[in-house]
Amino acid sequence: MKTVFTSLLSLLTAMTMNAQVINGDLNHNDNLDVEDVTLLIDGYLTGETEVIETSSNYYKEDNSLIVGTWYTSKTNSIVFEADNTYGGGFPYKFIPAQGEILLFDNYGNVVDDFRVIYLTDEVMVVKLNDGTYLKMTRTIPPQWVTSISLSATELWLEPDGYEKLTATVLPTDADNPSVEWISSDETVVIVSQKGMVEAVGEGTATITCMAADGSGVKATCEVTVSNQPSKTTTYTVNDVSFKMVSVIGGTFLMGAQKTNSGGANYDEDADDDEAPVHNVTLSNYYIGETEVTQALWVAVMGCNPSTSGDNMNQPVETVSWDDCQEFIKNLNQLTGEKFRLPTEAEWEFAARGGTKSQGYKYSGSNTIDDVAWYRDNSDGETYEVATKQPNELGLYDMNGNVWEWCQDWYGDYLSSAQSNPTGPATGYLRVRRGGSSSSKATYCRAAGRGGDTPVSCTSILGLRLALSSSTTR
Repeated sequence: MKTVFTSLLSLLTAMTMNAQVINGDLNHNDNLDVEDVTLLIDGYLTGETEVIETSSNYYKEDNSLIVGTWYTSKTNSIVFEADNTYGGGFPYKFIPAQGEILLFDNYGNVVDDFRVIYLTDEVMVVKLNDGTYLKMTRTIPPQWVTSISLSATELWLEPDGYEKLTATVLPTDADNPSVEWISSDETVVIVSQKGMVEAVGEGTATITCMAADGSGVKATCEVTVSNQPSKTTTYTVNDVSFKMVSVIGGTFLMGAQKTNSGGANYDEDADDDEAPVHNVTLSNYYIGETEVTQALWVAVMGCNPSTSGDNMNQPVETVSWDDCQEFIKNLNQLTGEKFRLPTEAEWEFAARGGTKSQGYKYSGSNTIDDVAWYRDNSDGETYEVATKQPNELGLYDMNGNVWEWCQDWYGDYLSSAQSNPTGPATGYLRVRRGGSSSSKATYCRAAGRGGDTPVSCTSILGLRLALSSSTTR
């Protein structure tokens, strides 16, 4: 097969100044003979371009002129695509491939014979062997939307609740970056064209954010509307069941301060290690509805290290951070999941109620006796989990009962905004959160912090599980 790609590129520059259209632009469906076209090209290139021989047939439209566009694509290929199609199918296309210039007909077949009889930097005319002429003009290809990402991929709303979704469209210089919002079931949720999702009835629905440029690019968010505070997933290990609660990610102010009564997260009981208050953004995740119970620990480990009580629904305690890692490793082998300890940021976000936070001092209330077993109401003993009120997410005992290990090393907060922080890279102490049945109220606040060595093992130390949203079944 002969090629003309090199000659075309050289002629493209040479003919820019010399070739001209004498009789004006060719119009669609003009009936022209060879002499008419010869006049248009002012004698240049007529009959001088090599004929490309291929084996496929093409769709013939005798004596018709197809007007289209010729442009350079992202792969630096010269491409012609006609403005119209005859008899349906695809438009004509003119594409160089591996050094060969190929012409495709309306149905995507390669054209047998054609000649490039006119070429400038703006116009090209191709003659087919049946006398059909194809004209193209140079244009800039459209910049389509290539991806859309949403601020959340799942939402859990109560009836009459609402949430704002935001869409990030790439590339930022797309010709038409606008999007269209669609609800799969408007009896469950409706969505405005600004991305505001409003719950109207219980059930599930999918919100689709679709690129408006016709590229077909889209992103989705699954929405559940329920009177239950959050979505839960139940796991069972050796006949012991426990629940993980969905926490929809978001941005919050982490920490507390007592130096500026008019500032963010002011708390007269704040300790110095709770400052500075800083912005943290978290992805979706799951966290245990309750602290890990003695029953679950025994189901996984086969022994009970706890020193208090004989109720297996009390939180397990007298476990070190290292012990918790061994427990989690065994639990993951039994479930096939990837359970872990929560990060300190995940723990505080959940304790504050996540995106449903009411700004309480303690987890779920400004009155600690409503939500926690602590020094003033516990006689120093731990109690069965979930006997106090839950917080906004349906989580129990985030304050009091036992301190809860977190994954992070203990260290100073950074003042800068962070996304999914995991704490210092190294340290001496591991973070513990939430206070215990022996703690004063000030240590049971949602922002309160503590730390112990990874081998510390006392009757006030327990744990709560976490699980990344992407790993849940």
